This record gives sequence, structure tokens and C-alpha cells, in this order.
Amino acid sequence: MDMPKTVGLLNGIFSLIKYGLSNCNGGFGGSWKSCSEGNFIGASAYLSFSRPFNSQVTTPDKHADAVINELSTLLTSGRLSAANKLVIRNAYIEKLLDPAGGADSALRLAQQLIATSPEFHTTNTAKLSGKVRSQPEPPKSSGASYKAIVYVMFAGG
Repeated sequence: MDMPKTVGLLNGIFSLIKYGLSNCNGGFGGSWKSCSEGNFIGASAYLSFSRPFNSQVTTPDKHADAVINELSTLLTSGRLSAANKLVIRNAYIEKLLDPAGGADSALRLAQQLIATSPEFHTTNTAKLSGKVRSQPEPPKSSGASYKAIVYVMFAGG
């Protein structure tokens, strides 16, 4: 897996979340449509998961916790770390309370953030030790001259 493929994968996932299954911004679909976030008309398919917010029934904090926990279960089998949940929860609440945002926009943001987490891309539990990695000792020079081939990939991203 090289960087252009990694960027292409994330572009495709983000496009699927924001525009549905289409070719918008590097999406996986083949259909051409208007690329307007949250507008799924013309997309071959879209993610239909939604959790509307009603401020008369629940608070933004409780709503965010419920949504993030459910997304964690669905997208990472419940492996999303507490630190990542907190970052995603705070971003979700900020977008939820933004007059230009709302529940649907906040949900798309949370899905994108989870898609960039290590827990989304692995099948094991990622545990942070909190320790700083030690620097390896630099190798000792042999004093002999050498030639190097530098491979520069200009494709993608």
C-alpha cells in the first residue's frame, strides 16, 4: 500500500459518506451527479444511517455519546479508544450546535473521523502505552563510498 492508494481510499470513503456512491471527489461510484454534500440524488447508493437530534428530548452531550457509541460499535466493533471517542464527540457537538451544521452534518463528520482512526483500519485493539519511543542508535559508518537509488513517486494525492 503506497501513499496514492491510501489517499485514494480515504477520498473514496469520504466521498461515500458525503455524496453517496458516486464519482464525486474521487468516489468509488461511476455515476456523475451534482457534488453537494448531503444531497444523494443521482448517487447509485448512500449511507442511510441517521440519528436526528431533538433538543426537547435530550441534551447535545447525551445525544453525541449515544451516536458515537453506536458508530463505534458499527464501524470498529466497539474498539474505538476513549481518546478518539472524546475527539470525535467534541467535533460532533461543535458541528451539531453550529447553525450551518446540524445532526446530519455532524453525523457525516463523525463518520469521516472514525474512518481515519486506527481502530477502523485494523481488527485488533490499538492500545497506547503513553511512553515515548526511544531513538535507535545510528549505524556506524564503514567509511566506504556507496550509491543510492532514490525512488520518487509523483502520482496521486
